[in-house]
Amino acid sequence: MKPEKHSVAVVVRTGDGTFLAVRRPDDPEDPLAGLWGLPAVTLADEEDELSGVIRAGRAKLGVELEVGRKIGEKTADRGDYVLILADYEAVIASGTPSVPQPDNSLTQYADFAFVDDPQLLTEAADAGSLCAQILLEHTAAAEQDRVAEFRRRNGLSHLIDVHTHFMPDRLLAAVWAYFDAGGPLLGRAWPIRYRAEEQRRLEVLRGFGVRAFTSMLYPHKPGMARSLNDWAAGFAERNPDCLHSATFFAESSAPADVRHALDQGARVFKCHLQVGGFNPNDPLLDDAWGQLAEAGIPVVTHCGSGPVAGRHTGPGPIAELLARHPALRLVVAHLGMPEYTEFLDLAERYAGVLLDTTMAFTSFVEATSPFPRAELPRLKSLGDRVLLGTDFPNIPYSYADALEAIEQAGLGAGWLRAVCHDNAAKLFAI
Repeated sequence: MKPEKHSVAVVVRTGDGTFLAVRRPDDPEDPLAGLWGLPAVTLADEEDELSGVIRAGRAKLGVELEVGRKIGEKTADRGDYVLILADYEAVIASGTPSVPQPDNSLTQYADFAFVDDPQLLTEAADAGSLCAQILLEHTAAAEQDRVAEFRRRNGLSHLIDVHTHFMPDRLLAAVWAYFDAGGPLLGRAWPIRYRAEEQRRLEVLRGFGVRAFTSMLYPHKPGMARSLNDWAAGFAERNPDCLHSATFFAESSAPADVRHALDQGARVFKCHLQVGGFNPNDPLLDDAWGQLAEAGIPVVTHCGSGPVAGRHTGPGPIAELLARHPALRLVVAHLGMPEYTEFLDLAERYAGVLLDTTMAFTSFVEATSPFPRAELPRLKSLGDRVLLGTDFPNIPYSYADALEAIEQAGLGAGWLRAVCHDNAAKLFAI
């Protein structure tokens, strides 16, 4: 029987929802070198777990800890021994964290940071860090419970999310890299909350009780739409709970690209005026819009000027488009942020105009583009034409945060049931 090594790690939490992460030194013999994880120690002979947590605080961070609950334990065969590791929560009772500490008999850390997103530990978890795995699993389970409780108190057995992103890995990596850079146009950090491989993202979304979702993708230059649509058709075939999604660009092939996607069975399109940088009224698109209007296919359109204005964003170009294609089923993404009022006007004028809630009412958006509270009665009266959208996985907060933010708008459980499920179920005949 292999010897056992017992260790403890500590999730040092603060009152503002952050926790303390540490970065391991760049030791070429350490498989976790340079990665972010949690402060941890191997237990000495006869040392119990609580004493180990307190020692971790003193010897690794230079602080006194008040130990809380044990949140999980995992075991792994490390070859020469079996590692048994437990994660505990704690708060700082006294002192200020500092690394590295002077005790060279222990592994000391190269850096530390208070962070609010456990996904920082994903790379370490993938490399075999048990403490990172425990915290990520605990966080995921807690969030799933929050979403389940949201559904319970609002009478929702399931959710339908019309604004989620699945796309080829290379394209998604480029999108994430853009957000990692803080979004040059945005000018503030935008950490990707659900950065994981495709199957894991699907499991997370389904675990929230989402029974149908989209694979919103969009080209940023000519010549991309057809291949993206072919990929999306394959993705929908592999995942029947995905609403077969498609896209287009302002180019001469747009009518043929839209026809090809419709023939493949596309049920919803994405049009991103900010990323694409094109005018929705470009003559090259007139036939494409006509096909979509005639087919009654919803087009989720990022047409508002948030988070930053584009050359062709805002209500003006969309008003012109709807005047020519009044039957178009156009879903205004993000409630039209920040031109909420003007897009509500268009929704009241055209029966085919809908809105999705993507990022609306979250603290992230309210800080710069708050929804005008005077418009809440109008939004409530349009409750049969508002759809749940989230931007999963590319959001800088949790899925539960997104749902609870909509709930806190105070429009009632009946409105929420329509928005989070019934309206989309009717629209897509689910």
